[in-house]
Amino acid sequence: MRISYQRESEETDRLVALSDGVIAIAITLLVLEITVPEVPAGQSTAVLPELIVDQWSDFFAYVLSFLIIGLYWSLHRRTFIYISQHDRGLVWLNLVFLLLIAFVPYGTSLFSSYPSQFGVMFYAAVLALTGLSLTVLWAYASRQDLIETGLTSRAVLLQGARFLVSPLVFVLSIGVAVFDPQVAILTWFLLLPLNAVFESRIVRSLEDRK
Repeated sequence: MRISYQRESEETDRLVALSDGVIAIAITLLVLEITVPEVPAGQSTAVLPELIVDQWSDFFAYVLSFLIIGLYWSLHRRTFIYISQHDRGLVWLNLVFLLLIAFVPYGTSLFSSYPSQFGVMFYAAVLALTGLSLTVLWAYASRQDLIETGLTSRAVLLQGARFLVSPLVFVLSIGVAVFDPQVAILTWFLLLPLNAVFESRIVRSLEDRK
């Protein structure tokens, strides 16, 4: 029985496969939320460009959500590169992460339909919780010694800090949205330089390990 459980705990491929499948479906659902505009009765198709421009919030939300889900997929992949085994706790934490990933298309649809204070705050809250769940997963794996041996404590901390960047940025934007939703949207672009900084530090830390 112990041997059987040991084999099960070392089988992380199915966790990764399930996660990749759910993330792929979530990304696909994003584009399905964008509908082709209907030309009002009695008007010519010449108004189509204007109708498409009016959908700017739909396209912006789609591209943003696609990139953020892609970022979370990349971080999730990075997580399971270093996780050599799992237990029930890790399985359920991974399911919580996937539950939130699957909810992102709804948050995206709400934000694109109502890019106002509530829409921005709701969307940011969904993305913050999604990123936080991945941070908790990494913290749990490191605390339970599920990470492969040889990874330095500095590298583990840098990874955890990078995972925490996204939820902190989105929480910050929620506070900013109370005063100005448009400025709150601009704070999301902080993800680009902050992730780049942590990525370079993580790479240097892993190179020093060799």
